[in-house]
Amino acid sequence: MKRILVFTLLVVCAGFTIQSCKKDNKVSQGQMEVRMTDSPGDFVALNVEILKIEAYLENSGWVTINETSKEINILDLTNGAEVTIASATTVQPGTYTKLKLTFSGENSLTFNGSNGSNTVNLSFGSSFAGQIEVPIHCQISGGITSSILLDFNVGSSISQSGGGYILNPVISEIVDPTTGVQGNIIGTEKAAISLSNASHSASTYTNVNGYFMIKGVPDGTYLLKIEAKGQGEVLASQKSIQNITIVKGQIKSLGSIQI
Repeated sequence: MKRILVFTLLVVCAGFTIQSCKKDNKVSQGQMEVRMTDSPGDFVALNVEILKIEAYLENSGWVTINETSKEINILDLTNGAEVTIASATTVQPGTYTKLKLTFSGENSLTFNGSNGSNTVNLSFGSSFAGQIEVPIHCQISGGITSSILLDFNVGSSISQSGGGYILNPVISEIVDPTTGVQGNIIGTEKAAISLSNASHSASTYTNVNGYFMIKGVPDGTYLLKIEAKGQGEVLASQKSIQNITIVKGQIKSLGSIQI
């Protein structure tokens, strides 16, 4: 009788230990979220399809973050707009150093031409085989969701060759999305905005209300250039504002700017 009782207690304890390990293992996992925004180009729409997202865990290898197809108009993501392309995926804690994005071949570009807007299918560039690796630095800790913000640079990602258009995605991590500049341009329907100093440059376009935002730039003193676009995308007027000081952790507001 004593032997049966001891055996039963051992089984119960073993079961309790297994359940405890399962619970601890679950708690020790972290989560990764991947979002995307846009440094726009002078186009109407850029529609891409992302098939898969993987992350590289240092000293371990590639981990699948998302493999559900997602279609995105990148030019919907201007001036602070973002889209989540991988949501709170459970991953092993550690340091992740790269993301790998796999694109389908179903991508298109819409632009304004002499006869109105035109939409064309995009071919892959010779150096792009449908996958791009983006350097990141993401530290995942147990029980915490870490977020990565990617910048899709449309202007640098599209080129023209032989009458066709080529897609070669230029994507980078925005390390500090809390630092930048914003404002509202008055006196034009559309304007190109550029921000630059000796070591960094960034650009965007105003939205339909004249609003613009550039974020993810290092703190420092910058020159802001505004180029107003007229009919046929011809440069109508321009304006420069010097000595714009951007402070880390702040989105500097320039208010309304007449051009």
